[in-house]
Amino acid sequence: MKFIRFCFLRFSIVFVMLFMTTLLRAEVIFQESFDNQPDWHSGLEINNTGAFPVSGAGPDRIQRAGTHTIPSNWSSVYQDPKWAPSTGYPDKHETIEILSANSDKARGGSGKSFVERRDSSLEPMYKWNSDGQLMKIFDVGFEQLYIEFWIRFGPNWTIEPSVDASKFFRVGSWSGEGSEFQAFSGGEQGPLFLWDWKRDSYGVRNVHTLRGGPHGENYTMTEEQLGSHPRGSLNFTTNTVGMGVDGTTPKIPDRVNGGFISDNLSQTVRHKQIYGEFGEWTKVAFFVKMNSSPGVNDGWLMQWINNVQILNVRNIAWVGNSTTEPGKMVRWNFFSIGGNDYFKSYEDSERRQEWYAIDDVVVRNDIPDDISSGMAAPKPPTDIKVD
Repeated sequence: MKFIRFCFLRFSIVFVMLFMTTLLRAEVIFQESFDNQPDWHSGLEINNTGAFPVSGAGPDRIQRAGTHTIPSNWSSVYQDPKWAPSTGYPDKHETIEILSANSDKARGGSGKSFVERRDSSLEPMYKWNSDGQLMKIFDVGFEQLYIEFWIRFGPNWTIEPSVDASKFFRVGSWSGEGSEFQAFSGGEQGPLFLWDWKRDSYGVRNVHTLRGGPHGENYTMTEEQLGSHPRGSLNFTTNTVGMGVDGTTPKIPDRVNGGFISDNLSQTVRHKQIYGEFGEWTKVAFFVKMNSSPGVNDGWLMQWINNVQILNVRNIAWVGNSTTEPGKMVRWNFFSIGGNDYFKSYEDSERRQEWYAIDDVVVRNDIPDDISSGMAAPKPPTDIKVD
């Protein structure tokens, strides 16, 4: 009997430990439905402190909690519209809106969501216009982060072949020095991952941009640092082969033709095959894990579309060797939704605006159990004996 009681106690302890591990895996560290946010947009006159590129022309380009009026529980906003009331076009919209008037653009058709406009402009041709980012900076860094959100496109979103591209999401590490939005050309960010939408003659694209660290170093990653990541403008066919659970090819539902995208890996995938009709929502999720030490290729990047794992890379050296601080490691400490656009399909005279919406953002410290990840769940002990 003593041995039975000992085994039962041992089993109970192990079970509690496994249960606590599951709880930790499911821990939510940030979430946002936008429903309880006050009505807000990025062009509020109250946020004009004279720091706009043309003094007095509109609200500050960078808006920060504690100094400006921004959505609660967020850290910073970056806004730089082309066509907007704050830049002299009262019949247009500001870059970012979180408004009860946009309830039709929220999941479920009620409440609020993050609504962003992209502005088409040919002037100048090199410039990415209509920037709008909503950023969350964490007080502590994390070795790994899982971030999910839902996205929907407006009914006039241009999906025909073009050179257009839009940035929707980024996650990274910031040193705390300089601007939190200064990534390129001498910024204090890195590593950094960006996700873009693009539609060209090769179909709708799954655009990935990976930048290295620590903070401003190794920014342009070498092929060795990138590991087996497919790089750049990915498709939803051959670039997904072997990226599913346990090395399988993902079964991404074809939302136009039925069946799965993988039923024909030689096809050119159209926007609606992945994202559905313009009124439909798509769940997108990413998981990033920092490499264990500088220069070691064991960092992770994973991606899901509607809970289907479509990318699984586990040999990235996110942080390389520092030339100024040997051995320096950093952690993920921010993410943002939105971004700027390379939108050139319409003449400036049209002042074309198109919108997309993001809703129900959730950030966790690990991959949740309710999506396919190819990661083995904890197994119960098998050495329990009853004597």
